Amino acid sequence: MIFFSCERDDICIVSVTESPDLILLMLDQNNVNDRKTPAGFSVQAIGTQKILPGIASDSIALPLKIQDKSVQFEFILNLGSDNENIDTIQINYQRFDNFINVACGYRSNYILESTPAIILNPGNNWIKGFTILKDTISDETSAHLGIIH
Repeated sequence: MIFFSCERDDICIVSVTESPDLILLMLDQNNVNDRKTPAGFSVQAIGTQKILPGIASDSIALPLKIQDKSVQFEFILNLGSDNENIDTIQINYQRFDNFINVACGYRSNYILESTPAIILNPGNNWIKGFTILKDTISDETSAHLGIIH
């Protein structure tokens, strides 16, 4: 008699993602405890022509690169208008991997650097600063980085 059965490690649960996104929270420069949605706000990953979808609120989820220690985005204010303003941001982090199980393999998580982000094109910047809200990026349940504008 032959008996086949699945072990718990043979199945990867669909809810286990490869790596979590960075959750940004847009904060008012006059009161960093207040959320503030920027006007005509868009985000574009450097190296693509694609504007990231779903940016119509005071928070946004951005993907991080598994292979690198930083990622760059253009944060665009007043997209398509005469007073369009683009701030190019580099987000800095360290990656650490956690073994989930045989079926899922490893899952990447991140820790923001002490200087989590820098503006690469200084000048007439609409972004005024950054604040770490949660330095470990292991889930998408709360914001990790605040963008002060």
